[in-house]
Amino acid sequence: MPDDHGFYLAEPNGPARAGVVLVHDWYGQLPHIRTLADELAGAGLAALAVDLYGGRTTTDPGEAETLAGEMDRAAAPARLDEAVKTVKAHVDGGPVGVLGWSLGGMYAVGLATRGDVDAAALYYAAGDEDDAARIHCPVLLHLAETDEFDPPEFYEGFVAALRAAGTEVEVHAWPGTEHSFANRDVALHAPDAAAGAWAITVGFLRDRLAGAAPG
Repeated sequence: MPDDHGFYLAEPNGPARAGVVLVHDWYGQLPHIRTLADELAGAGLAALAVDLYGGRTTTDPGEAETLAGEMDRAAAPARLDEAVKTVKAHVDGGPVGVLGWSLGGMYAVGLATRGDVDAAALYYAAGDEDDAARIHCPVLLHLAETDEFDPPEFYEGFVAALRAAGTEVEVHAWPGTEHSFANRDVALHAPDAAAGAWAITVGFLRDRLAGAAPG
């Protein structure tokens, strides 16, 4: 259900005791994002997809880079804060997680460092060691085998710092994949790996959020 804020909210058939905020990659909120929100709702979670591009989307990497450069980065954290508050209102103050891909994953890290979420699922995105020290919720990380944007050492440092801080972290690296492999609408989509990662993601969010919800 879209609203005037550019949010798309998918709700379960029954009462939702936990929810998730979804943050798209640099291609914008392509159709698969809303499909994934619907699938999370089918798993019992209220799912709200945030549009950081004001409705603009592309499937071309060059155009995506342009869109990412033109977005209002200063306004994005406030939009995400609003999204978390919106979901919390729909789940009566229950647990809320965040799910982000690439660019969206970086903003998801920001939410997690502020203590605003109860679980974070990140696709080919991470923070630095200082970010990791401020994250205290469970983290799920999906990595591509070949990532043109960040070297393996970047992710390894983030994971090591999370573990050093005593934070629960689960990591999956997917052979034969490239950055954006989970995006169902672009050429780099790797269907088998994406499906496997998605099954793990749904289980992680359902267990860490709905499993921790009161009632």
